[in-house]
Amino acid sequence: MLALGAAAGAHAQERDQAVLPVWNNSGQIEALLVLEPTENDPRPGARLRFGGSSLDTRFGLETGDSLALLCNHQGGLAAALGNLANNCMLASLDGGDAPAAQRGTATAAFNHGENRVGVTIGETQGNLPAWLTPGAAGTAGQVDGNDLTVFAQRNISDQGYVSIAGTVAKARLIPYAQAPAGMADRWDSRSLELGGGYGNFGASIVGQVTETPGQGRFDSVGLGLTWRTPWSGQLTVGAENVVTRGKNPFSPRGENGEDEGTIPYVRYEQDL
Repeated sequence: MLALGAAAGAHAQERDQAVLPVWNNSGQIEALLVLEPTENDPRPGARLRFGGSSLDTRFGLETGDSLALLCNHQGGLAAALGNLANNCMLASLDGGDAPAAQRGTATAAFNHGENRVGVTIGETQGNLPAWLTPGAAGTAGQVDGNDLTVFAQRNISDQGYVSIAGTVAKARLIPYAQAPAGMADRWDSRSLELGGGYGNFGASIVGQVTETPGQGRFDSVGLGLTWRTPWSGQLTVGAENVVTRGKNPFSPRGENGEDEGTIPYVRYEQDL
């Protein structure tokens, strides 16, 4: 989780997203609420057209506040999400004294017919969340990350598409003494995502390589299947670390020192 958060941009997306965890009244995360801009989003950017081709450019500077939705409900998560104003409130998970994370990005994408290729550069500066360093509020280690993503997509019909995206990221944790036990202070990561879909169904394979000085290399492959629902939702079922090699430096160890292994997940996203 920390590696993906520090790299901040492991997968390229055509639209920016804001992801808020949804916590129930027992302190458990039940879902992720994904907020996306509409197709007519007026954010700063430029599109240059020449004939049947176009060049999209976009720059952004964001500040993260570690926000979440805290929901108090008894009738199930679906009922709570159906009436957010009455069942949930927006709250910050971090202490008010911790510096806010900042992220800057620059994206350029070239569109020609059914093809789209582009590149995204990102830089992230922030602090470890307070829940990762209990008892050390306001003194959590700082995370600096830089990433470069190249992506491409081709529409093979009105309903189908294939895509490929690759990311190279470098991150470091400062200072080491304030990091969780066993956490490396520097790491490099590379990821490659192959995806495709037809109609309301899609699939993706994600391979990731993480290298930390003195701890060797960790390779992993994950899978995901996605269904776009008729009510503008998206249900994804998948698993991380389906195939691995080496030791994961970011994984909690078991009683005998083994990694936690394959991590299955179910994610539901709802467009508002």
